[in-house]
Amino acid sequence: MSRGPHEIAVAVGGMRFRALEWPGKGPPVLLLHATSFCADVWRPAWLSACAAGAGGSRALAIDARGHGGTSAPRDPREYGWPCFADDAVGLLHAWADGERAILVGHSSGGAVALVAAARRPDLVRAVVAVEPVLFDAPAGGTARDSFAGSQGMAERARRRRTSFKTREEARQTLVARFPYSGFAPAALDAFLTGGLAAQEDGVALRCAPEIEAWIYEGASALDLWHEAAEISVPVLLLRAEHSAVPASQAERLARHAKRLEIQQVVSATHFAPLEQPAEVGGAIGRFVRAVAGGAG
Repeated sequence: MSRGPHEIAVAVGGMRFRALEWPGKGPPVLLLHATSFCADVWRPAWLSACAAGAGGSRALAIDARGHGGTSAPRDPREYGWPCFADDAVGLLHAWADGERAILVGHSSGGAVALVAAARRPDLVRAVVAVEPVLFDAPAGGTARDSFAGSQGMAERARRRRTSFKTREEARQTLVARFPYSGFAPAALDAFLTGGLAAQEDGVALRCAPEIEAWIYEGASALDLWHEAAEISVPVLLLRAEHSAVPASQAERLARHAKRLEIQQVVSATHFAPLEQPAEVGGAIGRFVRAVAGGAG
């Protein structure tokens, strides 16, 4: 069973990334969270992954740019999704000591992991993509009807409540609505630990609504299918029973990633790692063990 994690800082591209590191000697594993979340949300799933066979691996869960304790540029152009892929590659250079790593990403983090693997198979050994955001570039220059650059999601983000009088008020407010209402208690606790910052008059979300909106709008900067035209490494796609990943897009990914395996996470939605951390973590752990043993 892996010990840890302990908090570290990693400098990449003039930015400071706050991260949680689990020690180990197996293949390095880089964990990438979804938009508006934080490194801490991987704690419950990675604990289960360790129990399922990944305990010997060294792992790093990061706060993405604009999230948690990581640097937060104030220019919306800094949140185009190619920037997040650049960050993943830079983190591998800075942290993995030249050893090929396994990338594990959820939602936008899953899309970033796939692109990083396609760009740099010399740095990436395999990918676990949990409910990755897969989308076509918006037609006719408009993003309103495509996930890419979703204006609807950006507008909702800008209206998000950001501050609470106490951590308990934040818990009660969040747990009353989707998606937080479906989180496992340990996952919700982990989000509250990493996702809230103390202030003089209470607590506030670390990912500012305007930055979250810029991230949604920045998706359109990524030509996903051009970037991921050929993915040569093994890929495990974890798709929820109530998935946000259209079947047609999953099938398209299978045509690009020839070594793709798809597994379903039962009774889960797009937020499967937080709803079912034991099941998702178990699948990750078995995959990491297989890759480390040469089966990948």
